[in-house]
Order: sequence, then structure tokens, then C-alpha cells
Amino acid sequence: MSSTDKITAEKIRSAIDAATDPGPDALERARMIVVDKLGEWESLGVDEIVESVCEAYEAHSGEPLRLADVDPSDPDTDTPAMRNLRYARAARTAIIDLEREGAIVAVDEHPGDAEAVDLTGERTDDGSAADEIRDDDEVTATKETTGPAGRESGADELVLSTGPRPRGRRFALAAR
Repeated sequence: MSSTDKITAEKIRSAIDAATDPGPDALERARMIVVDKLGEWESLGVDEIVESVCEAYEAHSGEPLRLADVDPSDPDTDTPAMRNLRYARAARTAIIDLEREGAIVAVDEHPGDAEAVDLTGERTDDGSAADEIRDDDEVTATKETTGPAGRESGADELVLSTGPRPRGRRFALAAR
């Protein structure tokens, strides 16, 4: 990747971070949805929780994030893909906050959980996600289809997850 590509990629990441930073109201609502959903089930996977929050905000997944959606001069750009990223980030942040407060706990994975997408691709020898043993408070995962391969295929889309990631794959209410 050339230095120009790195600078462009960093501008794009900064613009996406600015546009998807959930405000206090979004975080509070995400917290309520997470607790409500976990109250209905014995446990839920992160992806299920995130999807529940996104559906509540009518910010469904599936829309590609295009470079045209990301405008560094207008961080309030509101496309379906940007809304999905914003509320997915709110859900993950809510999970982390609720776990730190002791309201929810990470629980053992169910069969099939290990097949969930690991955006970092990092695994330990026993197959668990490497971020489970990190000391950082915030893990950011990014995948993108821009760059030489994207240009060669004519793609100008990004596949991106931004913001903190919970340290577990499945959660339950702590009071159970």
C-alpha cells in the first residue's frame, strides 16, 4: 500500500469514526435493548444482540458502505450503511459498559458460535479469538475491499466495523 493509499485510508477511517460515533441517547437506548433482549433469552451471541439493536433503530445490515457515503467534510452523512455502523457500534459499546458494571456476563459459547466471523482473523493455538487475551480496553477490527484488489475489480465499497469489540461472543444477564 502506497503512502497516498495509507493517508486516504486513514482519512476514510477518521470520517467513518466521526459519522458512526453514537451519542449518549443512542448508547442509553442500546443499553436498554441489550438488557431487554437478554431478559428474554438464556444467552445471546454478540451478533444477535447487535442485530437486535440495529433492527430497533431500523438500521438493518446488508447495505454496502460505499466511498460515496463517507464524506470527511460532512460527518453527519446518514445513509443506511452508516446508520447500521453507528448502531452496531452503540450495541457493542453498550455490551462492554454493561459487562464492566456487572449487569451482564460473558458465558460459554454454544455450538456454532466459533463459526462466527472473526474480523481480526487472529486466533490462539486452541482456536479461541486472540483478542480474549489482550490487555487493551478497546479492540478495533477493520476489513476493507478498497486498495489494489478493489480497484482491479472496479469496487469502491468498504466492509468495515469500527469501534470497540466485546471480549466475548455470548452474553447473559448477570442475575441469572
